[in-house]
Amino acid sequence: MIYARNNIFLVGDYLIFGKRIISHKLHTVTLNLIKMKKILQSVLSVFLALVLFSSQSLAYTLVGEATNDNKEIQAVSSFNEDEIYTAFNEIDELVSTIESNEELTYKDLEATNNEMVANINSSAAIAMNATADTPPFVSAFLWGCIFNWVGMLVVGITTGFDGTQLKKSAWGCLVNSLLFGGGYLLR
Repeated sequence: MIYARNNIFLVGDYLIFGKRIISHKLHTVTLNLIKMKKILQSVLSVFLALVLFSSQSLAYTLVGEATNDNKEIQAVSSFNEDEIYTAFNEIDELVSTIESNEELTYKDLEATNNEMVANINSSAAIAMNATADTPPFVSAFLWGCIFNWVGMLVVGITTGFDGTQLKKSAWGCLVNSLLFGGGYLLR
């Protein structure tokens, strides 16, 4: 068997690099690296195909929702600026109260059930998270499938350890393990 690539020649059981002859063990390592590269390339191509398919299907569903009639466009584009400013009056009052009293904090007002903080939520939203019940960016299954146990941890933290989302993530981990296990057995 003769295999040549980038000044590396495999002749029989010996690896020849330029003018140097290298042993049989390095030949086995080189062949394993070539196999591993092929496996990683195929896994990457399947992953990118899945990303492409999911983005196309998402774009297809959004096309149907993009056609709006004039009533919907008017409802969104016509707004009253005074209405927006009045909506922030409660928050402005709270901010001015906290700024004027240096010893007072938001946590103190929240602990005493003050009326100023009755309709205000202090938790920050996670980026790209539509609801608090779903993990950011992609589904819980894909978090588990792509990132395995780390993905499960992210899903748990972002959803407040919701049982259904963790179960979806665990199914993703199982699929990941089966795919890599099957790929290992088939080589």
